[in-house]
Amino acid sequence: MHELGVMESVLNILVESAVEHNATKITHVTLVAGSLTNIIPKWASLFFKMIAKGTIAEGAELSFRIIPARILCRQCGKETEFTVEKMLFHCGHCGSDEITLVSGKEFYIQDMEAIAENDMKGSSNDETGTHY
Repeated sequence: MHELGVMESVLNILVESAVEHNATKITHVTLVAGSLTNIIPKWASLFFKMIAKGTIAEGAELSFRIIPARILCRQCGKETEFTVEKMLFHCGHCGSDEITLVSGKEFYIQDMEAIAENDMKGSSNDETGTHY
């Protein structure tokens, strides 16, 4: 259920950025989420659709790119994919427990597509609008 609060923050950032760029409509957003964030795209999309009503983001399509969790072994220097199911708290190559998490906790807005005022007035941009 933490997706609701997260998506409220995402919506605020998107709308603020769109307004700064004179956008009148947000059409597409790509979000990147590490596998350890426990962000469930289905729920995040549902909450986003619900809270975006009445804003310039209403109807915007969301895409998600999920980044797998990876650990780096400080002993042998190799990376191994980490999954909660495997509970792999040691290097998959040499067995060392001297590991560092290198990915899987990230969450950010990769990009946003929007239609700006000049796009509506016959600008040379294509129909998808401006990419931010």
